[in-house]
Amino acid sequence: MPLRNSLHRRAHKERSQLAHRSKLGILEKHKDYVLRARDYRSKRDRLRTLRLKAETKNKDEFYFGMNGKKTEKGVEYRSRGGEGALPEDMVKVLKTQDEGYLRTVRKKGLKRIDSIKTQLTAMVDLVPISEDIDDLDDDVVDTLRSAGVLPPVNSYSRKGKGKVAQSTPRHIVFVDNEEQGKSLFTSI
Repeated sequence: MPLRNSLHRRAHKERSQLAHRSKLGILEKHKDYVLRARDYRSKRDRLRTLRLKAETKNKDEFYFGMNGKKTEKGVEYRSRGGEGALPEDMVKVLKTQDEGYLRTVRKKGLKRIDSIKTQLTAMVDLVPISEDIDDLDDDVVDTLRSAGVLPPVNSYSRKGKGKVAQSTPRHIVFVDNEEQGKSLFTSI
């Protein structure tokens, strides 16, 4: 390693804008000037070549792309194809194609909804239905039941073989006397 690379050198600092000229913005450095000048020259050269092309243009020159073009006051316009309306039979064909497409998209959407419903019902069957339904609003529960996500009232089965749940709880509770049993039954 050469000695001159290892010697400490003072860092190069760019001159800053003077305080009384700060209203003019930042001070332009040499690299900024070079970029600005290069941009200016490239734009000037492009304009010069375009001007030269316009001066030397052959007015009798023809390309097939010019067939669909029109010029008004020096501005080119290109036609987009059919100038008139479509014939009625073509419109009918297009409309029936649109209807068929909409029908297929609707069927596809309904299939997707049905598959999501079956997934949800499978998930609901895995989770035991308990007091969580009581926490929900009646509108939400009705909507879930009408969608088939939740089973209808009193139709879900408990553990066992096909036993249907009843509206009254099936717990055995031992009490000392009859009044205590009636008060317990009314509180449930």
